[in-house]
Amino acid sequence: MPSKKTAISSEVKLHERRQPTQSRSQQTIQTLFLAAAQIMDKEGEVGLTTNKVAAAAGFSIGTLYQYFPSKEALVRAMASRGKDLVLNSLEKYLSELENSADVQVLDARAVLGKAIRIILRGFAVGQGLSPSMIRLCWKLEQPDETASAVRQVSDRLAIFFERIHHPALKVPNTAQMFVLTRSIIGTLRSASLEKSPLLGSPALEEVLVDLAWAMLTPKTVKN
Repeated sequence: MPSKKTAISSEVKLHERRQPTQSRSQQTIQTLFLAAAQIMDKEGEVGLTTNKVAAAAGFSIGTLYQYFPSKEALVRAMASRGKDLVLNSLEKYLSELENSADVQVLDARAVLGKAIRIILRGFAVGQGLSPSMIRLCWKLEQPDETASAVRQVSDRLAIFFERIHHPALKVPNTAQMFVLTRSIIGTLRSASLEKSPLLGSPALEEVLVDLAWAMLTPKTVKN
């Protein structure tokens, strides 16, 4: 029977071997994402194939298929990563507000507007992806994936309003949060798929911030 010291040593060595593997896997995925984005920008959806992505990334097609069984799976994974980046940005903003000693005296509309714009810019023109790639992400996303993303945004916003305790912003009820998040995500999805020039524009952002402001402030609060 191996000694306790030997067993612990073996466990440590095994952990040390796993870490680089995970790091390499993440690097491989990021490289594939970057290659796909570049091909999409240059050749469009027709030119985006798994063979081209693998070649551009410097991997065999077999390596790509270890992670993504199809082009559609690759694009949906990119969309999922983009969603995570948006949620992380919203969480970072919440942490900044919670750590601010004077959050309750900050301009309520500015506080709300920044939170909404993090979502707008993340899903519309952010994520490190071009508008054409974001459009393809919307196009290929499955209904359950869209619903999951909207629910996660809704949950994160609910936590946001509960924790900042701004006197001029009320915590939305379930119906208000449902309408607000579906209005924002639905508008962005339609604008992207329709190639609307409004996508990413200050005018569209302002209208959606107005919607949130009207819904989430007491009637006595003036703009």
